[in-house]
Amino acid sequence: MEKPAGFWIRVLAYLIDGIIVSVPSYIILFIINSVFIAGSIATDPYMTKDEYMMKYLTLAFLPTMLIMIVISVLYYGLLTASKMQGTLGKKILGLKVVNEQGGRVSIGQAIGRYFAYILSGIIFYIGFIMVAFGEKKGLHDIICRTRVVYK
Repeated sequence: MEKPAGFWIRVLAYLIDGIIVSVPSYIILFIINSVFIAGSIATDPYMTKDEYMMKYLTLAFLPTMLIMIVISVLYYGLLTASKMQGTLGKKILGLKVVNEQGGRVSIGQAIGRYFAYILSGIIFYIGFIMVAFGEKKGLHDIICRTRVVYK
């Protein structure tokens, strides 16, 4: 049985992944916002603040958030289910994600694990902090029946 990865190395992998995912996301955010602002001013320079905010919300903010979610789901889900068995942050640090039998996780488990990350975070990061105690499993690992181990 492979040795489970500890809390701090997993935190470091998560931070590395956060940087990797945020770079293309912020480039996309910058491009969409720049195009939106230029287009809004060109089409109606006299719109009210409320009109501008409603237009911004529907034509820039929501599409940007959707694109960022898709990037994150693809990054975390596809890489975790791939032969790499983890994200680039985990690979750099010599970690991999395995199922309960020690094999590769399915694409469903990997994508589910990403959404379970959100749950682990919104409850005051308790789902992540759980890794520091007990079986070295976070809430997202328990929900998706996965483990993070050293290669």
